[in-house]
Amino acid sequence: MKRETAARLLNENLQNIFAFSVSNLFDKQDAEDLTNDIIVAVLSSVERLESDDAFYGFMWKIAENTLKKRIRKKNRHGERYSCDFYGVNWGTPENSIIENEDVMILRRELSLLSKQYREVTVQYYIKNKTVREISEELKISEEMVKYYLFKTRKILKEGIQMQRNLGEKSYNPGTFGVDFWGAGNNGYVWRTFERKLPGNIVLAAYEKPMTLWELSLELGVSAVYLEDELDILLDYNFIKEVGEKYQTNFIIFKEDYENEFRKNVLSKLSCSGIVKNITETIEKLFGKYRRKNLGVELDDNKLKWFIANYILFGYLEKSEEGLLWDIGSYPRLSEDAVGYVFGHDNNYTYGYFNGTYDWKSSKNPAHYRVINYNIIENCQLWRTKNGYCNEIICEAILGKDVSADEENLAFLIENGAVSISDGKMKAEFPVITKKDKEQMDADFADTIKAIENYATELCKGAEAILKKHVPRNLVNQCDVLCYIRHKTDVAGILMEELVKIGYLTVPEEKCNLCFYGINLM
Repeated sequence: MKRETAARLLNENLQNIFAFSVSNLFDKQDAEDLTNDIIVAVLSSVERLESDDAFYGFMWKIAENTLKKRIRKKNRHGERYSCDFYGVNWGTPENSIIENEDVMILRRELSLLSKQYREVTVQYYIKNKTVREISEELKISEEMVKYYLFKTRKILKEGIQMQRNLGEKSYNPGTFGVDFWGAGNNGYVWRTFERKLPGNIVLAAYEKPMTLWELSLELGVSAVYLEDELDILLDYNFIKEVGEKYQTNFIIFKEDYENEFRKNVLSKLSCSGIVKNITETIEKLFGKYRRKNLGVELDDNKLKWFIANYILFGYLEKSEEGLLWDIGSYPRLSEDAVGYVFGHDNNYTYGYFNGTYDWKSSKNPAHYRVINYNIIENCQLWRTKNGYCNEIICEAILGKDVSADEENLAFLIENGAVSISDGKMKAEFPVITKKDKEQMDADFADTIKAIENYATELCKGAEAILKKHVPRNLVNQCDVLCYIRHKTDVAGILMEELVKIGYLTVPEEKCNLCFYGINLM
């Protein structure tokens, strides 16, 4: 920058520079001296300034440094100036606190700015870049840069004057549990919500859309850290953009809904008739199934568990067929998954399962099924390790040679799903044939139909309640999600009732109680 240009601009701002000097030193003679020092310092170094646009930031930075240098010099000569002198008053602890609070408020407001505003502000005021440089670096027009700077000043001014309070989730995070029903590669669903922050974002933005700064205050997290999380949630369609706001894009079964459902539907819709139907059906056919070769030894209690679980899995299978008949097919999600994502704000307190597994091999003519009912978690809590384990289980159902996959085979042996005998693998759970399945489906068809009718009535009652508890944009999902959520609940409810009346007893030892395979050869 040319010295002549700088001299002209200094002359135009001479009154402002002198006012700065007076406000900091409160002595006319000293202020005049400081003003002269500032002018000399600016003119002596202004030629290093590459752009005229950066002059004012450069000038005030020089003024600030010159003031500090003068105060330090005075202190060395025993004079009374100090860096804590604020003009008409000497610095006091109270002054320092007020100044620190102002700085903290400014930092707070900067942390709430969205990415575009924050980037432009930091580049201009902190990195001393020109409008043109910012425009080129961020690939936006110079007019847009000026707009962001103007808008930022307005936002900061308004924000500094506001009383902002952090939301409850900033110190007391909510409890979020994700759930999924469908098929395909759904691992991303569980991975996304392994940490607290994504779950608390969807909880915070569930009832109504929230801006970035509203989420920042509610969660007590700076906007710069929230943006990456929001991008992930947007990519997976867990949230959606509503103008400049964000809103959760799936149903969350919240505590208030759960309480009303239990009070007004579950407690009034008796399942005693269905339970009686199940026990009578099992007793009627018990001798027949006692004579079947299921591949493992079962005492009477475990055989009853096997039959009851088969009936309830058959009911779940029919229910899913009915759902797909109504909706045509599951909607497509991310990463080749299909189905529905939903959540809970109560750590699955109102659920009846610790997961279900239904794996039909594409390589072997075999199929295995597991339901981890909550009531049997002390004796069975099956967790498959990966798809390789699933295939080994199917090979064991067929009695194939020992798998070469030693690591996964060892996992299955350790967890009691597979054993080895004479170089062959053996399933350590009941296995039926394709013909057996056809006969069992016929034997239990009437009971399964009765369970379906009970579940349909329960789901209709649930839907009417859920519609009062979800945001308007999610009401159209209530029928499907109630069906998915509560049709599975029915299986757990009935199994718990069978234990409650003493028809079934939960074993004390670890065992594959509700785990069976089908040989489809």
